[in-house]
Amino acid sequence: MLKLLRFISRLLVGATFIFSGFVKAVDPVGGSIKFHDYFQAFNMDWLMSLTMPASVALASLEFIIGVLLVFNIFPKIATRLSFYFLLFFTILTLGLAIFNPVTDCGCFGDAIKLTNWETFWKNIVILAFASLLFFSKQTLNSPCSLSLQRVFTFLMVVYILGISIYSFKHLPLLDFRPYSIGSNISAGMTIPEDAPQPQYKTTFILKKDGVQKEFNENNYPYEDTTWVFVDSKTELISEGYTPPIHDFVLQHPERGDITDQLLNMKEPLWLVVSPKTSAISEEQALELAQLNATAGEDNIPFFVVTASTMDEAQNFNEAFKTNFDFLQGDETNLKTIIRSNPGLLLLQNGTVTGKWHYNDLPAPSELTHPLSMTLKQLQAKKSRNLLLGHLFLIVLVALIILKSRKTINKNQ
Repeated sequence: MLKLLRFISRLLVGATFIFSGFVKAVDPVGGSIKFHDYFQAFNMDWLMSLTMPASVALASLEFIIGVLLVFNIFPKIATRLSFYFLLFFTILTLGLAIFNPVTDCGCFGDAIKLTNWETFWKNIVILAFASLLFFSKQTLNSPCSLSLQRVFTFLMVVYILGISIYSFKHLPLLDFRPYSIGSNISAGMTIPEDAPQPQYKTTFILKKDGVQKEFNENNYPYEDTTWVFVDSKTELISEGYTPPIHDFVLQHPERGDITDQLLNMKEPLWLVVSPKTSAISEEQALELAQLNATAGEDNIPFFVVTASTMDEAQNFNEAFKTNFDFLQGDETNLKTIIRSNPGLLLLQNGTVTGKWHYNDLPAPSELTHPLSMTLKQLQAKKSRNLLLGHLFLIVLVALIILKSRKTINKNQ
């Protein structure tokens, strides 16, 4: 029975680590943003330059610990690492839950959103299984040879680092955010009629005969006019329903909020998303200027959306001799829309039909056929995912064959 429980614990803890590491690895920029939030919350600004390395390292470590546990490779090392890892983050998330310096821990990236208390209790459960493995680690042994274990670990490190590097230089292989290709922004902003509403608790502080007392809406002394109002405080009890997209606003410098107008356009709409125009290089600016010119020839709207000021936007046009039409948006939201600065977005009738990293910007000649471009991009992404999936499967099958051969030889 204990042996079965250890087996289940190994798979459960390992699967949790694999999932957590993988969803972070496919979005290293998102992990970097989360580390930035943590460092800022804990006044550790001196670590800001390490946000990206920390993001990749954390994702890789979690994934490697997970696969080692699931495939019973270096089980004693993997068990120690998982236990100490979970112990540290359980203590950390308890502090986050109590003091709430960061509202979203980011433990599962953007794939699954958990509150700090939900994360803490999740860690408690997983830590219980990891503890069982830790205190019985001497009974854990791998059926594979030392050389095979080393090869397996090396291949898994290369695999997960390759995922992170690719997603950093291009776009996330899997997009869990509400702005993924095929998502309708207007639908993502809609609040259902039966959605839970925010609930508040109001406390009234009244004074009578020199004595202050607190009342709520149920026991408020409406008929006793001798009570004198002093103060009141309102506390949020339940946040209610928050739509996936709640901060998408596009401000025109002269026409004001034109969000609805742009989302209801039936023709294609090009948006260059750049939280800070200072991050755009001269080469990128010129490349985007060519795309802008081509779109203008075909009367296709083309805007640059930024959180920079309009003065900075004007200086940008003057510095690179471009004539972009700028819109303003929320910086955090722009970083969520696309993991690239600058990044290119294609919208049609409010639906995201295409996204491009600045390393993969389309040729100007392709802008005349937006639908064709979108289909090509979707096919290319599907092919990349299939290729990576097949590569991972081939590695695992090869290792299983080697392991089986070793077992057969041993039995003979």
